Amino acid sequence: MEPKDIQILYLAHYAPETESAPVSVGDTNRVYSEYHYKVFTVLKELFPKTVPCRNPSIMLDENLSVDYIFSLYNRMPFRNSEIFVSSVAEYRKIPYLGAQPNIRALAEDKHLAKMMARYAGVKTPDWKIYNIGSVPECPSFDPPYFCKPRFGAASKGIDESCACTTWLQAKSKIESFHALGVDVILEKQIKGIYHTSPVLNNFGNFMYLPCIAQYSTLEGGIVTYEQKRKIAPGLTRKIVENQEIQSKLHSLSEKMYPLVQPLDYTRFDYIVEEKSGTPYFLEFNVCCNLGEHSTISQAAKYLGIKYKELIANITFSSLYRCGLLDETFGKEF
Repeated sequence: MEPKDIQILYLAHYAPETESAPVSVGDTNRVYSEYHYKVFTVLKELFPKTVPCRNPSIMLDENLSVDYIFSLYNRMPFRNSEIFVSSVAEYRKIPYLGAQPNIRALAEDKHLAKMMARYAGVKTPDWKIYNIGSVPECPSFDPPYFCKPRFGAASKGIDESCACTTWLQAKSKIESFHALGVDVILEKQIKGIYHTSPVLNNFGNFMYLPCIAQYSTLEGGIVTYEQKRKIAPGLTRKIVENQEIQSKLHSLSEKMYPLVQPLDYTRFDYIVEEKSGTPYFLEFNVCCNLGEHSTISQAAKYLGIKYKELIANITFSSLYRCGLLDETFGKEF
């Protein structure tokens, strides 16, 4: 097919309500609203038959007729919602952006993601899971601990109270998560700096972009959901200049990315221990932010890659992988 003939369904929480609709005035989450609108404008220019939609229930519409689904939905208000779009797309045999449901589910489960990392020979902090209904028992590893939701991304539910210096504090935090209906993973807290390693599929020629260090002003360098969405201040990101750390992180990402194919783009998150410089894998993200101020865009920009070029590479590469395009149209890096 030719790009001009491909019908794309653009699914996003803040997709424009009409093709010409501007960003909603006074939107409480304006950064994401602008992000989703910007992606739509890029797609519309590249693929004129792109149609926006905010409601993921369109996936169940019997009359839905599209060639491809570009979804930025990370979650919806029901359990395990992250795999909804890809699962229904598989059922309906419609190609889509991202990863197959099993890979998406692996990424959303921090417990299974860590098991995958250890299989690949990548170090992770010690951890223990506490599912809803279980009685919290002290783990085999010593404090300090870090308590967070087992499932989900974007640091949802994470704040300074997740850092626990004693088991009693951790037990209380686990119970508070359980009261909200949230399964828990408890990690050995590593003192260090958070780093992320973005990767592009790039038509099967995997491209490991420059890594980025994330610095938070909060106690322990904790990065919260509100900071990532630019609702709260205190988070800065810088390209990793230390080539030794850069090389270490790339070598670890290179061990894991081939294991989670097919996958159009991702971001592997690590914490680099302050004293030893040892990286520990934390999680990876299948639907990471593609906004102009995201880590993946920042890393691409450092290499001289413009935003439109980045979105084009990811989309064309995915369409090529799905068999909708017979050539790369010069979008490879």
